[in-house]
Amino acid sequence: MLSIWFSVVLRVIFNKEDNGFIMLKVSKYLILCCCLFSFVRSKAQNTIQIEVAPFLVPCVENKNEECLQLLGSDGSNLKVIPLEGIEGFIPEKGYEYTLNVQEIEANSTTTEIKKYILLSEVSKMWVPQFAIDAPLLDGSFQVVGFGGKSIDTNDLNLIINANNSIMSGSTGCNNYHLFFKQLGYTLIFSKILSTHLYCASRSTLEEEYFVIFNSVHHFELNDDVLKLYDISDRQLLEAARIQ
Repeated sequence: MLSIWFSVVLRVIFNKEDNGFIMLKVSKYLILCCCLFSFVRSKAQNTIQIEVAPFLVPCVENKNEECLQLLGSDGSNLKVIPLEGIEGFIPEKGYEYTLNVQEIEANSTTTEIKKYILLSEVSKMWVPQFAIDAPLLDGSFQVVGFGGKSIDTNDLNLIINANNSIMSGSTGCNNYHLFFKQLGYTLIFSKILSTHLYCASRSTLEEEYFVIFNSVHHFELNDDVLKLYDISDRQLLEAARIQ
């Protein structure tokens, strides 16, 4: 664009007889640039980034219907809109989204923004505590591996009681128990308590096993195989259900 303006200025200076024609072209370029600038500016003004909550909430006008909740940059409640309020966007429950969208006015007689058009998906993050399909964690399991290594003994187990929110078990030397809270796929554990027998062959294993529960964030249960993960989705423990 600068090269065009430079060439036009030179022609105005050195070709005075063509000034009328050149000025006409200059006017056309000015009009074109102004239109392009206005278009880009309007697009930029109507393009925003929003966050969509990982759960649905009751709609404002009809509490029996579910709507999307948009979050502010600080995580505060921003707006509640219908499920179809973001054109081209189909949310999955349990996931938080960051989206680039274009605002669309409800109609020509109001400035209230009612709908959006999806431009791009910036991020999609699973928030396990809001997953509605999480199974109730319960039953007895045999630990087959933890801390990245397999366990070849069958006396390391855990028993999960969903009724009183207690997880207990045996390491083959000491008994242990701890309280837990399940929120969707998320697990929150209390401090672990255990008996204090000393078994030389089990002491190192026990120490490594007990510390695992300090880092557990969420779980996965598929085909009677329980896996515990930390917040970075790194597997900490694997156990098979005892039939």
